[in-house]
Amino acid sequence: MDERGVTYDAFDSNQMDITDQAVVNEKIRALKPEVIYHCAAYTAVDNAEDVAKDLNWQVNADGTRNVAEAAKRVGAKMVYISTDYVFDGTNEGEYEVDAPTNPRNEYGKAKLAGEKAIQETLADYYIIRTSWVFGKYGISSIRCFILPRTMISSPSLTISLVAQHGLEP
Repeated sequence: MDERGVTYDAFDSNQMDITDQAVVNEKIRALKPEVIYHCAAYTAVDNAEDVAKDLNWQVNADGTRNVAEAAKRVGAKMVYISTDYVFDGTNEGEYEVDAPTNPRNEYGKAKLAGEKAIQETLADYYIIRTSWVFGKYGISSIRCFILPRTMISSPSLTISLVAQHGLEP
């Protein structure tokens, strides 16, 4: 986005705790974004099963609901980065958009709850289910929350994962 000259604001969890509805409301109300890219997540899948189960649900379900509700208040569209963990992994080949979900772990269950919160709250949203999140600082290290001030007019902001990171979609 920097290379394309897109103006945006990005926050990490220290700058905006999405589990705090008042903080989320304040930031989003002040910025009045047209689009919210919600990338924040608790991603320690193994810890989400036990030692960080509550934190997993607070961030991935409750925090996502907080962002969706704030987006609704300002009329913003929302793009949510979810996960393929919402599926059970038994499908042969790729999953279709409308494939039934069946998460097998707490991380997948909480991310699915976040998806449902968005669907119940907003009319204008996109949910992206991915296996890999990557960014300027490497795989799984993207800054967590991006609020563009203007709509992106480019037809594509994609890069080749296979060529740049050796990953497959």
